[in-house]
Amino acid sequence: MKKKWILATLLGMVLLFIICIGGKKYMDKKAVEKSYQDGIELIQNYVTDYLVKNYEGIEKIEWEGVGVEWRSSPILGSSILGNYVNSKAKIFVSSDKFFTVRFTLTDEAEYDGDLNKYILKHSLNPNNIDSLLELEIENAVGNFNIGDKLDQLGSKKIKKSREGSPKAKIIYNLEIHELEY
Repeated sequence: MKKKWILATLLGMVLLFIICIGGKKYMDKKAVEKSYQDGIELIQNYVTDYLVKNYEGIEKIEWEGVGVEWRSSPILGSSILGNYVNSKAKIFVSSDKFFTVRFTLTDEAEYDGDLNKYILKHSLNPNNIDSLLELEIENAVGNFNIGDKLDQLGSKKIKKSREGSPKAKIIYNLEIHELEY
């Protein structure tokens, strides 16, 4: 009887240890996801604010969440390159005409270890957003971006203006999803 008690106690301790390790990994992943969401939220807010205040002809901006390519292996551990994290925005000029703009977390923000949060880089500025918008409009009109639906006529609706697009509908999305290729 005593042997069964010792065996049950050891088995219980091993099981508890395994549950604790699994719980720690889960909590660590959730903390990383929250950090990514905070960084992408900065980018979404900055870009949306800039576009709505400086471009007319935008009917809707729809963010597609936080895409993550987890670059870690159960055997080798985390990649030294880190995970790839991005967020895409569909910018609509009408109900069925839109183009897509992609922002990558490591290109637009950096993690400040002292503050324990992401801060925007100086490269995320009006000039670069203007250039990116122009490029993505050209790509959409030329059918270089798969899935975009914007023609020459639709591209003329969006232009830089002090009036902006104050009535644009904004849909933010910070849900984590795994990137698929």
